[in-house]
Amino acid sequence: MLKQLIRNKIDIIDNVSNWEEAIRKGAELLVENKCIEPRYVDCIVNNIKESGPYIVLGDGMAMSHARPEDGVIKNGITLLKIRDGVDFDEKNRVFLLFTLAAENNEHHQELLEEIADLLNESEKIKRIMYDDLSDLEIYDLI
Repeated sequence: MLKQLIRNKIDIIDNVSNWEEAIRKGAELLVENKCIEPRYVDCIVNNIKESGPYIVLGDGMAMSHARPEDGVIKNGITLLKIRDGVDFDEKNRVFLLFTLAAENNEHHQELLEEIADLLNESEKIKRIMYDDLSDLEIYDLI
């Protein structure tokens, strides 16, 4: 399901000014593809402001998401590669930001498992994070 949902939803940028801009940029393709309503992005940002950078997975990766009732229209996932990275706090610099939209808890769990499988493939992740790859090359690795 991950490969199907992430198709044409990979973006590569050099930098962003802060974590909030990264969240908003990472969710753009989900809004454009009508997977989420704009309020979903606001919920993600507000959750991080209230709870801290709980979305950071470590090792330069994060996965932003909110609840299905916060504006999910259909399942979707994006990957934003930030070449220079962005600090979420003094300890966490993120280079790969996944943004997840799941219609329900079942789809949410399935996608999390597939992403976890991908993240466990450290050589692939290192290539995606550090090599100068196009969005299509990243898609092929996934």
